[in-house]
Amino acid sequence: MGQQADNFGMPTRFRLVPFCTAIFIAVSVFALPADGGEDHWRVLVKRITATSRAESTAVLVLFDEDVIQALRSRLPRTFTIVPFRHADVPRQDAFVPAQLGRMYQEASAATQNFSDVWVVERVAGPTGRSRAAKFAYMAASMNRTRVLRDSVLISRGTVALSRWVDRPGGAAQRVQMRQAMAYADSVLARGTPELVPITRPFTQNELALDPDTLSFYVTSLSDTSFYTIGGCPDVENVLWNAPERLGQMGPGVVPVLVKRIADPSPFVRERVQEALLYATQDDRILARTGGEYLRFYDQPSRSPRDIVEAWWAKYGHYWTAAGSTR
Repeated sequence: MGQQADNFGMPTRFRLVPFCTAIFIAVSVFALPADGGEDHWRVLVKRITATSRAESTAVLVLFDEDVIQALRSRLPRTFTIVPFRHADVPRQDAFVPAQLGRMYQEASAATQNFSDVWVVERVAGPTGRSRAAKFAYMAASMNRTRVLRDSVLISRGTVALSRWVDRPGGAAQRVQMRQAMAYADSVLARGTPELVPITRPFTQNELALDPDTLSFYVTSLSDTSFYTIGGCPDVENVLWNAPERLGQMGPGVVPVLVKRIADPSPFVRERVQEALLYATQDDRILARTGGEYLRFYDQPSRSPRDIVEAWWAKYGHYWTAAGSTR
């Protein structure tokens, strides 16, 4: 006998394969249908579990403890359920900016390691909660692409759902964004940490690079397909991957990039500028330059090549004298 199918044409029997998934559930405070009759929430749960793999899964529920308990009784235990709410808003339908920001930060942190995110929202909910739900969408779209938008009928209305999956390198970029946010919070709280001046040149160990990794990313500077998309659903930014990776390789990459600033290709020259912007903000470099790193866009009257050559003439001795002592 063939397998039966549910209302969505999916087999009622399926095998779950481990995969990282996160799910945002945005719901109203109406009580769920009682068990015993037709359970429309089981239909919603089946829709999610039929298309997403379950292990290491998170479910973020917006505002409703009843829904949290209902989903815990229906979803496999491998789904982690996280409430999305703010304790300072009893009715949970009006939020000040600081509260919205706090919920967004917590949602982003809770989902940064998940590559597959579902957003599920009851249509035509209260205005305040609808505005708050936008922050769940922002967290879901962080370095992810929406691959599905659909809706499901339940006993008291319609639930809209969308699915977001990782772009290449999405998880790593989210970690970097969290680190940058933590650093910004630290600066706001305590001020910019004072750099301890260093006067000695770099040592050979400080300048060491893996030659294969260096060669790969330098070659990729001219690859126009080597990028990811960042930003939010309303504004998307192209993030070139090769400059970012080169900029993270440490002080040893700077002389290599300085030599490429005169590359014949305008596209490559722009990517080299980006890489130098990242690389010269390394704390070990800033401690030698008194905080001066390579900036280009605030000096429109000078060519990037002139900016780089002047900076290198001033500080290049820290690299050319590598191996000497203080």
